[in-house]
This record gives sequence, structure tokens and C-alpha cells, in this order.
Amino acid sequence: MCSAKQKILGKITSRFGDVYVKGAKEIVWKKAKINMTVNFGDYIMTKKDSEAMIALIDETLLKVHSNTRVALNSIISPLEKKNSVLLFFGKIWNKVKKKIAQKRGFEVHSVTAVIGVRGTEIEVAAYEDGTMIVVVDSGKVNVDNEENQSILSSNQGAQISFDVKDIKTEVDFKPEWDEIESNSRKNLFADGRKYGGHIHDEIYKRRDSLKDLVDRITELKEKKKSYLSLAKEAEESDDEIEYESYMSKISEINREILELNKKIAFSGNRLECHFGLFSHYGDLAKDPVLSKKFRGKEFILEQLDNIEMIHAEFNAMIEEGMKLSMEDMEDLMDEMRGKVRKHREKKEKKDIFEEMD
Repeated sequence: MCSAKQKILGKITSRFGDVYVKGAKEIVWKKAKINMTVNFGDYIMTKKDSEAMIALIDETLLKVHSNTRVALNSIISPLEKKNSVLLFFGKIWNKVKKKIAQKRGFEVHSVTAVIGVRGTEIEVAAYEDGTMIVVVDSGKVNVDNEENQSILSSNQGAQISFDVKDIKTEVDFKPEWDEIESNSRKNLFADGRKYGGHIHDEIYKRRDSLKDLVDRITELKEKKKSYLSLAKEAEESDDEIEYESYMSKISEINREILELNKKIAFSGNRLECHFGLFSHYGDLAKDPVLSKKFRGKEFILEQLDNIEMIHAEFNAMIEEGMKLSMEDMEDLMDEMRGKVRKHREKKEKKDIFEEMD
């Protein structure tokens, strides 16, 4: 996983059972402790009959139920301040204050959909066969599976999956969480080739899309470099019209790069969810007991090394895309500061003449 500059997001306020934490670039899981800080990019994992409560700095509460794995704020655009949780599998509960949701935004990602929180209490589950359940206790959320969108309000819920793309809102939705989780495991073990194949194909498709975004940024950077050189020549020859023309083109490029940056961050989070679930399939396929029931595990194991290589390639692409975008954001901010400065200078000159009148 690739993340922005590491920072403290909050701390673990309670936990029982087997709860573990791992940093974004770490390999070893550490046993979670009360008051342990959680950082940008951290993974949280709970085992059977275990649970953890996390309080974020912005007062958002996150409860991680048993048999769950999540990541905190995996990839984020430098233009955005929203917090996000990547739910690879399992169940979480969230309480986000309305003013925080409006100011910063909060999202929950799974392989199936993205939940945009508007200030609410919600329960979200993402199970091994791609089934996703959303229950809104209070407030509103936007559910987006990239084919359909739906707004759920208090006391409403929905269940969607890889196969069921329609987001049907149900009132007084009270899902049988344990039964659905159990059936999800049965579905996966009955046809690992089907579910593993779906995740595998999504990873390759999204990898190619992400590569196109990063390539486009690289192409724009080359154009920008050329325009900067031409603008410098125009400035040296006192050709103000040509200079402003090239600087205008550079501004357009900066803005396009920053929009691409948002798309890279979104695509990155979607891909990271798929990597996390496929990795979990790999763990199940390697388990000496569970693997005996896992039909289609051979496909998972055959593809595991390739998926891990793509994950490493993905991290490099994200890092390059974010690096380029951060540089252009700084350029854009410098440009905006320059415009503000010129505006003030013009205003001061105008005020002087007004005083003379």
C-alpha cells in the first residue's frame, strides 16, 4: 500500500480478544493495545470473537467487529481532506458527526461499492463472496457501486453483490449478519474460481485504467515543461502576450493534472480493496484445514504471485502519480498566490488615483 505522509489519525480506545495493527509498509503485525495510536495507512485486523474501537482525532468513531480487516486512509488526493476506511472483509460500525462529514467527508470502500457518509451512524459488512450490507441507524449515506447510486436514510438498508448491481433500499432492514457471513464463506468455498476470477479480472482492468491516468499525467508534465521553456523565452524578449498565453496553457495543465490526481486516488482505493480480498483468498487457500473445503483454490494459488507483483507495480504507479500531482498542486498554489498579489497591487494603485480625485 502506498500512502501520503504518515500522520496520527487517532487511537484504540478499547479492544478485546485478538486485535492486530500493521503499518502501511510493515510486514509484521503487532498486538493492539489500549491507547495505541493508529496512523495514516495502518491496517487493523481482528480475529474470531474479537473487537476494537478506534477514536479518530476528528471525533469519528470506528468499531471493527470480529473476523475483519480494514485499512485507514489508504490513498488520498492532496486536494482532499476526507477520511476513508477500506473494508477488505468483515464488519464495521461508524459514527461520523454531521459537521465533520460536511467539512472533510468520510468514505467506506469495499470491492463492491463506496459508501459516502454525510454524518451518520452506519453498519457496513463486506463478505468473502462480494456481498455487501449497509444499514443506516441515523443520518444519510450515498451508496455507489460505479454502475448505480442510491441515497439511504435513517432506518434504511441495502444488500448488493458482484451479481446484484441494483441498489434496492429496504425500510426496517434487519439483516441476519452471521447467516449471511456463513453463506458467503460457503459460496466462496464452493467456487473459488468464480470469485477469485472476478477479483483477478477487476485488478487487471483497474491496473490498466490506473496506468492510463499516470501516463496522461506524465504526458502533461512534458507539455508543461515545453510551455515553461517557451514562456521563459517570451518573458526574456518582453513579449507579454505570448508569455501570458503560455502561462494560461500551463494553468490549464495544472488543473487537469489535479483532476487526474483525484481519479488516481479513487482508483487506487478501489484497487487496494481488490488486492486485500484476493490476498485473503490466498490465505484461505494456503490454510491446511480450510483449504480442504476450498474448490478452485488452485486458481487462487496460481495467480497469487502475479497479483502480488501487480500490487508492487501499483504502489510504484501511485507513488509516481501522487508525486507529480503534489508538485503541480504547489505550482497551482504559487500561481494563485501570484494572482492575489497582482490583484492587491492593482487595487492599491486604483485607491491612490481615487484619493487624487
